[in-house]
Amino acid sequence: MKTAIIFYSFSGNTKRACLFLKDKLYSKNIAADLIELKPEKEETVFFKQSLQALLRHKVDLKKVNYDLSGYEFVIFASPVWAFTIAPALRSYLEKASNLENKKVVCFLTYHSGIGSGKALKEIENILRESQNHILFSKNLSGSKTKDNNYLEESFKSLFEILTS
Repeated sequence: MKTAIIFYSFSGNTKRACLFLKDKLYSKNIAADLIELKPEKEETVFFKQSLQALLRHKVDLKKVNYDLSGYEFVIFASPVWAFTIAPALRSYLEKASNLENKKVVCFLTYHSGIGSGKALKEIENILRESQNHILFSKNLSGSKTKDNNYLEESFKSLFEILTS
């Protein structure tokens, strides 16, 4: 099963979780391409980042492949900013092609947890608009992404789905 892990990470929490997931998939003989989204001009001021997210702004991304036709399984990940997903992932999802009818997973990392449920529902709705089958969705505490036991437990049901 050809897999893509598409993510944006500012502080490194989401990236850590994606790297853990990639390694775990590899240990189960599932190869995954890691696709990190990088804005052309990345905002670094927290207030401005939050405002961009809250207003659902799109950003221009550095060179990235938007064609997902070569993948059967796609994983999307983002931090939660202002009750929603980061602008980089929103921008990618708007331009992604051949996303229809994929098996997808989505997870978000959060700091305080406020708004994480709303953000997860939003990305699930975006993915369902393309008639995707969401196998797994989850919110993860960003501060716990350094803990492999936490990640193992958080992704346990996903691994059970993939190996059954």
